[in-house]
Amino acid sequence: MSVSASNQALASSTDNLPQTRVDAQRTAVAKAAVTRGPSFVQSTSQSGPVFNSTAHSCKPCCNPGPPARPNPTLPDPVYGKQSNEVLAQGLLDKYNAFKPWYAATVTPQHISRMARQPLTGNAEHDANIKLARELLKRPGLMQALDRNNGTGALDNALSKDDISKFILSSNPLKLQDDKQLAQNVLNNFNALKGPWWSANRNAIDINTFAKLASRPLVGHEATDNITQLAKEIMARSELKGSMDNVFGFLRDGKITRSDLYRLLR
Repeated sequence: MSVSASNQALASSTDNLPQTRVDAQRTAVAKAAVTRGPSFVQSTSQSGPVFNSTAHSCKPCCNPGPPARPNPTLPDPVYGKQSNEVLAQGLLDKYNAFKPWYAATVTPQHISRMARQPLTGNAEHDANIKLARELLKRPGLMQALDRNNGTGALDNALSKDDISKFILSSNPLKLQDDKQLAQNVLNNFNALKGPWWSANRNAIDINTFAKLASRPLVGHEATDNITQLAKEIMARSELKGSMDNVFGFLRDGKITRSDLYRLLR
């Protein structure tokens, strides 16, 4: 019903009512007609009416994008904090998971193959993958685990004995490669060779390493450093022979500076 029609009906029905009541009823009808229409809010920036923004407002859509993917170059939050010995023990505990049934030992290639696998969601298998990835981030450790238990030479085989020997060793030089260890010998040449009045004043007697390696640690840093160096040399018989001379038939039991320079080239 339109407003005008309502007023006509009101007029006919209120002819006999006092004027005060008629005016009140007309006012009420007018207010009801107004409230039945849409609510408009006058905008200062637009010429036309704007619907109430409170009733029709939309929140902005926020799209954070996909979650960040793990970066394989970053340290693993668990294995990245573990010591070399703990990682080696983890490899020893999971040895058969890394070694194929047909192989005699674990090799560096087996560890690389494990590290390249994608994570599967299986907690045990993923732990092996993460362990392999962390091992490859520590080349010094990989070399130390690859050293032959008898000669100390790299033989592309990480046997259980090799791994156990590394874990049990407390020598801080066990992570040095052969060239680093030979450089260490050169740096300490004067402390390892005989005194100036001895027959070996210009060379290190090959037997000196065994003598020094048998000494106990005494808590004196300089002395203990030489002892630890000698112990590590004795654990690498192949390196010890190469420092005497790269060519076995030319070895004379003496290590000169020239022999070390030749090895380090």
